[in-house]
Amino acid sequence: MVGGLASVADGRSLGMTSRPYARNMKVLRQRHPALARMLDRAAPVDLTYVVEPAKNGAPTLTVRRSDKAYQVHSRYDPAKEALQQVQARRFRNARLIMVLGLGLGYHLRACLQHHAAEVVGVIVIEPDPQAMKAALEAVDLTDLLESDQVRWVVGVPEAEAYAALHSLLQQAGVGVQLFLKTLVIFEHPVLAQLHADYFRTMVRAFREAAHTIIFNYGNCPKDSMVGVENIMGNLSTIIRNPGIKQAYGAFRGVPGVLVSTGPSLDRNIGELPRAVGKCVMICADSALKVLYAHGIKPHATASVERLPEVADLFTAVPEDWRREIWLAATPVIMPQVYRVWTGPTVIVYRQFAHFEWLDMPKGMLPIGPSCANLAFKVLEALGCDPIILVGQDCSFPNVEKTHAAGASGITQLDLQQSQLYKVRGNEEEWVYTDQIFDLFRKTFVTDVAAYRGTCINATEGGAFIEGTVRMTLREAIDRYCQRDVEVWPRLAQVLAPPSAEEIAREWRKFKRIMEETRTEVEGVIKFCQDGERMVAAFEDELNAGGYTALEDFLARFPADRLEQVYEEMVRQRGRIIQFGKYFQLYLMHIVQMIIVKFEMDFNELPTLCDDRKRCQLQAIRMMRRWFPTIGDVCRLALDLLNKAYAQLTQEFGA
Repeated sequence: MVGGLASVADGRSLGMTSRPYARNMKVLRQRHPALARMLDRAAPVDLTYVVEPAKNGAPTLTVRRSDKAYQVHSRYDPAKEALQQVQARRFRNARLIMVLGLGLGYHLRACLQHHAAEVVGVIVIEPDPQAMKAALEAVDLTDLLESDQVRWVVGVPEAEAYAALHSLLQQAGVGVQLFLKTLVIFEHPVLAQLHADYFRTMVRAFREAAHTIIFNYGNCPKDSMVGVENIMGNLSTIIRNPGIKQAYGAFRGVPGVLVSTGPSLDRNIGELPRAVGKCVMICADSALKVLYAHGIKPHATASVERLPEVADLFTAVPEDWRREIWLAATPVIMPQVYRVWTGPTVIVYRQFAHFEWLDMPKGMLPIGPSCANLAFKVLEALGCDPIILVGQDCSFPNVEKTHAAGASGITQLDLQQSQLYKVRGNEEEWVYTDQIFDLFRKTFVTDVAAYRGTCINATEGGAFIEGTVRMTLREAIDRYCQRDVEVWPRLAQVLAPPSAEEIAREWRKFKRIMEETRTEVEGVIKFCQDGERMVAAFEDELNAGGYTALEDFLARFPADRLEQVYEEMVRQRGRIIQFGKYFQLYLMHIVQMIIVKFEMDFNELPTLCDDRKRCQLQAIRMMRRWFPTIGDVCRLALDLLNKAYAQLTQEFGA
């Protein structure tokens, strides 16, 4: 030991009782227990971390690999060097910073210090847990470990990069997600030599995860309004049917089989009858016709698409055959789908604020974009373990073959070769997919990472899904589907429909919610109109002053007056966003895509331009579109609300 520091820190010779390490680990176990447990289990690596005092007495770090040494920090003044390195990058609008490599944390602190006025979050990527152990032994990092601004990604295998970073962004919430377009990356020049490939993988995975987060907010208010319209049309169905929460854990430890219609289903569908009666089987809605043709009756089918053609997927099989199959659907599907369904129905909410607005607890699951993603979450909610994926290709052998033989024609995709790209395959080195089906695959990656059981990918083809165990369907059935399981009686028992008294009570409560929501939406419409008038008044002021050219405006228009106008509009927008309890729930999923997109673009403005007046003018131009867009959405939603209120009053009484 030299100066209280370990002279060699490779995770084996460290003295783990030194005061910095003990203090750091105490905070780490409180704030980041999973990371602390991972460090406790971390295995030795081929790197040696040597911590020595620099000339100024601060600890510095050298990393040794074989006979080569990498000097990570200055031997004279490590903190000063780190600040100079960060300053030299000249980051503009560094709201969200990714730091590649921890070292002893000098450059992490420098990023927080130099960008203190603007940074909202820092993501630290460190491939080697032993490197973090060395830092915890050498320096006091308790302030960084306690900071809500710093998020740690340590020792994540490259194969799990997307799932880990997607989970991090989801947990970070909208407070970080709003700044995804402002990301800047500080790559430590020495650590980059050691971990260049790893860092590239992590940056690519982060950008993919960020893209998915943005995509999931939606990009078309009109499309989301269809979902609201369907929810309003399905209110009677929601009130009258059981919810998935009644079946939580009902089949704990029972194998679940999820059947989709990927092209590889043609190879092993003949094995599926051996699993019947020995598992809980659920299929994507597109697979129902294929299973019927092979005499295989699943226990449930999952549906999530807001398309009228979904009803045709069900009418393609006999009505009496469907009577014992549960329809597990999110109530954003078209009302006519429920009308043609002759079997029992279970309501499954996805994580939309609309369903919180209903205040009818049915069970809410974090559902991805596809029917198969929904089916996976249903099996997980039931407690099934393992979950066996069949026909989950998420890819295509070519543009002509997109689904299994016998699938309905409405599932056929109109693909162009130019839309396809390569991803890792299950049985082949690579397979073709497109952006949407790759999103389905990535959703499975994150879902499997969060699942506490074992997920078997028995697809026997298609794209590789990280985190799954590859196995043929025959092997999976032989290993897991050997005991008889009484599924139908158990489902009927736990998914009993609500009584007449419960239905009447639910309607009385919801009727009041609808009435209060109507008042709030009318108030928001008025606020939007006021915002539009503010923008119009500013434009009149510009016209009266003769500000017809941008450069003339930037030169002559008073900066303090622009600041005043800008702040008034920002406050008005804030009043709308924060307005009322029920407005927030009823419409937030629709308006959030307008709000989030605006905020992302707004937060990006200083990245694109460092002229404050120019940025403020552009923000006002954006608000000129924002106020009427929100107002139009509210008027459409108010009309839907009034129509639904009239229909439900007629059905259930005033």
